[in-house]
Amino acid sequence: MSEQSIRIELLVADDSEEAPQVEPKSRIDVAVNGHMYPTAKLRDGRYIAWWFDVAAPDPDDPVTTEWVAAPTRYLAAATLGELWDDPAAFASLTESVHQ
Repeated sequence: MSEQSIRIELLVADDSEEAPQVEPKSRIDVAVNGHMYPTAKLRDGRYIAWWFDVAAPDPDDPVTTEWVAAPTRYLAAATLGELWDDPAAFASLTESVHQ
């Protein structure tokens, strides 16, 4: 068995102009462990999932400021789900970016 690394990025915007560039009409909500997470395809071929409260806004909506980018929709959504369940993990991963 060989090891491979898969790049997963946490994206945090300081303002609405930093939203990732998504392909129009590419949003699909993905089920992970009984929860639905919004995902969309990025123009570079990766996928993103993003945080939401009740009704998820579009990925490029100014209120959306945190995303998970990964090579597949499911991986983005599953990573988002894990971070959603443990907000301290997200804070610790992005802490160095804001310092």
